[in-house]
Amino acid sequence: MLTLQDCLGFSRLTPEQIEAIAVHQHLEMIVAAEWAESMLDRPGGRSVVERVLAAEVDRCRSRGDLRRWRRYQSGLDDFVRRQE
Repeated sequence: MLTLQDCLGFSRLTPEQIEAIAVHQHLEMIVAAEWAESMLDRPGGRSVVERVLAAEVDRCRSRGDLRRWRRYQSGLDDFVRRQE
């Protein structure tokens, strides 16, 4: 049986990125990791993942959740850098 840690280790995303996706999509972390991996393999999927990450960054900022905003912004910046 795979654990959450196993799935995060297999993922092409960081735990912070998976967490932001999970929160935004209202998914459990393990399901968010699977969703993200599936999306990254689809044409245009990287753009979808980037939009989800950006939307969660904006939501955290608008709610004043600076702790999450910093972590999620860092994850978004990392994701964008790796796409270049």
